[in-house]
Amino acid sequence: MSSFRSFSQTIQIRLLLMFMAKLTTMMVIPYLIIYFSAKLGVITSGFMLIAVIMASVAGAMIGGPAADRFGRKKLILLFESIIIISYLGAALSNGSWGTSALATFLFFLMAQFSTGAVNPIYQALILDCSQPNERQEIYTYSYWLGNISVAIGSLLGAMLFNKFLFFLLLSVACTSLVAVIVTIFFIQETMPRKTELRHTSKKLACRKNLAKRLGERGFLTFCFASLLVVAMEEQLTNYLGIRFVQEIQKGEGVLILLSTEASGIEMLGLLKVENTVLVILFTLGIAKWTKKWSPYVTLLGGVLLFFIGYITLSISTTPFILIIGMFIASIGEVLYMPIKQTMLATIVPDHARSTYMSWYQIALLLGVCSAGAFLVISHWLSFTTMTFLFCLIGLGSVILFYRFIQNMDEERKDNRFRQEV
Repeated sequence: MSSFRSFSQTIQIRLLLMFMAKLTTMMVIPYLIIYFSAKLGVITSGFMLIAVIMASVAGAMIGGPAADRFGRKKLILLFESIIIISYLGAALSNGSWGTSALATFLFFLMAQFSTGAVNPIYQALILDCSQPNERQEIYTYSYWLGNISVAIGSLLGAMLFNKFLFFLLLSVACTSLVAVIVTIFFIQETMPRKTELRHTSKKLACRKNLAKRLGERGFLTFCFASLLVVAMEEQLTNYLGIRFVQEIQKGEGVLILLSTEASGIEMLGLLKVENTVLVILFTLGIAKWTKKWSPYVTLLGGVLLFFIGYITLSISTTPFILIIGMFIASIGEVLYMPIKQTMLATIVPDHARSTYMSWYQIALLLGVCSAGAFLVISHWLSFTTMTFLFCLIGLGSVILFYRFIQNMDEERKDNRFRQEV
């Protein structure tokens, strides 16, 4: 596996900025829903959460296509500047001189719109500055660094949020300020020029044709399969989390050989910690170990293990079995995640990278929203029926990824035939 230093300067900068941004935002975002619930009530905060997701979707719909038309650098500077203003405003709304939950929400809404807009642009930037043979390793490092930043940020946020919210919000603004300064001086415009695209070789033209047709035939399949994966993953902090709290009573042993005991909410926290630790420890090692495997086998095997693990979580409330289930799900996640991102990169046409990435991001956000729908219907369905639905989701995702892989093989065979003719 290549070292981090072997990547281009732009890729290295982007990964480090991503690490900083995730670390600071994770000190704030997971705890804001609690903040709004305490200040404005549970029902109001629920509608606020929906508004935040809609703002992210709107941002993705605007930012992606705009970057394919006007370029990456200008829009990165624009949206990062809006994020700076938003978090500065949110910080000033929570100073020692007084607090305003409504003003905080409005600034946060503006920040999430800009974040939704800039994320697909950053993803397109990585594609612009990388070669196909190194993207799997880039996404592996991105996934690994992202999980480390989430772990550190969540831990710091849990300790500091209540007493130092002003400074935490200020730190997010400072991170975006660093991103603006670095982008101005060290990042060049990376959008492929029309003249360059027009004079590409026949081989590259065939690849573009492949990407275009896969975008028409396979891109939606890929997005929907990914949506189902996210919908399942979000169950841990929604339906499954609530079920653990209701059914796991304090006094149940976590491990057979230890006397450690846990309640439902403690069990949920333990499973999240287990997932994060396993991802951090095993991502780079498993990526090196599976490098010679077929990417198709790695993707399908990883997705299958992921769903087996989560279905195990939905079947049992025995702590020891839950730990085993999360172990299986985490290994599956480590296997499929970098491969999935790499395959996504292969089907995105050069001239519309930001646009395609924005629609992919929207699909993931819809997956997050669908978790709420499962939480609602769980009031009328038994846990056996819910587990059956999760099995259908898992089966559907595996089938869709398999169909997507078949499409890729068919298109490549057709492409080779055209080249020979």
